[in-house]
Amino acid sequence: MIATESVIRETKAAAADKSLISPRFYVTDYKKINALRFDHMAEAFKAMHKRFADDPNKHFFRRDDDPDFDQDFSHLPPSFKDFLIRGCIGEFSGALLYKEIADRIEDPIISDTYRLMARDEGRHSGFIRLAMRDINTDLDLQMLQKEKEFVSMHPKIILYTTYLSEVIGYFRYINIYSHLEAHPEYRYHPIFKYFGGWCQDELKHGDFIGLQLEAQKHLYLSGGINRLLIRFFSLAVYVTMWLRDLKAQEFYASIGLNWREYDLKVIRETNAYAQRVFGLRLDVDNPKFIRILDHMAACYAKMLKREADGASKLALMPLQVAMAVDYLRLLAMKVRTDAPPPIPEYPVAPVIKGFATKYKGQYKGQPAMA
Repeated sequence: MIATESVIRETKAAAADKSLISPRFYVTDYKKINALRFDHMAEAFKAMHKRFADDPNKHFFRRDDDPDFDQDFSHLPPSFKDFLIRGCIGEFSGALLYKEIADRIEDPIISDTYRLMARDEGRHSGFIRLAMRDINTDLDLQMLQKEKEFVSMHPKIILYTTYLSEVIGYFRYINIYSHLEAHPEYRYHPIFKYFGGWCQDELKHGDFIGLQLEAQKHLYLSGGINRLLIRFFSLAVYVTMWLRDLKAQEFYASIGLNWREYDLKVIRETNAYAQRVFGLRLDVDNPKFIRILDHMAACYAKMLKREADGASKLALMPLQVAMAVDYLRLLAMKVRTDAPPPIPEYPVAPVIKGFATKYKGQYKGQPAMA
């Protein structure tokens, strides 16, 4: 049994975290979303809804018949706990937002697809919580919902950022899954073997949101201002991940990954995939782009150290200004509209009966410590 005081402490800390890289809870103008038109692409949305309703992962997130969960996980590194907490909050945030949209939107197909998307996110956050309990930690999600600040954003920005977040989530999960398939000695908890099926939900979510953007092409994708906003929020998603993973580099080292190489790969693949909807991509392979990212990371690392040493907000300001200038330099770079580079074909996890049996006994490795 996890002590109530411990759960409250973790939840309050998560609710109070307003740092640049912390997960957020969002609300939007639901009347504006409800005013959007989707009927001119009704058949495409019906086909998309079927992808959700078919629910190939219905029986996937179950631990009962998986013996690899029946072991002691007390030896796992603290960075794994942080990884799970961030993931749980992120998935729960999506569940809350998608359910609110489902309840407010009148189009029955769009509404039900959002409801099914909230179902998926709820499954994910619940599955992560079970892994958290394996290492004697947990969050009170009802308390978190009450205490964490919600950020209001225009529907256009919500669609941009959730589209990118779902697509980047796919590439994050599938890259970890593929790496650990090749190097099972680093797979120190069985949750990692579920990432191959899990990521299919993320891609499905991204495709649905991308279809909504395409349905509003004249409002959300066309014109100079929209293209600038797409660039701005694409950068926001990539830079947030870059800085978050710099801070979490011990976790990536524990599963045998170099955080920087991993992030560059995920950014490249997300950037190429998102061009299908956005019609442009950032020039992420330009050495200048990578140099600026590295400089931002160096500034952020210094800022974290100064914060740990008790520096004042004024003392941190020069580093914050330098990072803001770097962001503007990235935003000023030319975008590309030529054919994107190919995206690797990743193996699809067996979302089938017998999944746990196939992997029985293969996940008892020890974490490599950074």
